[in-house]
Amino acid sequence: MENPSTLLVVHNLNISKEFYVNVLGLELMEEHNDCLKLNIGHHIVFMFQSGMESIEYEHGYNANSTLVFTVQNLDEKIRDLKSKGVVFVHESPNQNRWGRYSAFKDPSGIVHELMEFFS
Repeated sequence: MENPSTLLVVHNLNISKEFYVNVLGLELMEEHNDCLKLNIGHHIVFMFQSGMESIEYEHGYNANSTLVFTVQNLDEKIRDLKSKGVVFVHESPNQNRWGRYSAFKDPSGIVHELMEFFS
């Protein structure tokens, strides 16, 4: 297998396009009536709209697809995204063996994470 990509199924394609392109800064590669093709670094994100809601869950083993965005300064990026209305799952950053992280939700409730790796 080569070049893995991510598929996200969202509630509203237009709202999600605004969020992922203008708030998170992903590159819009293609846009069609029913889907988007986005790029982040060397990773493709395909996005489709669905009218069916996902099941409610707590961020854990039953979470759906999660993008991990690497950042140089986690606290600064959290402040920046909060100023743009992004809702975070964690009150403050958490830590694991690789670095510090904080999860946030997109407009469809999909949880993603910011990750600041230890030097």
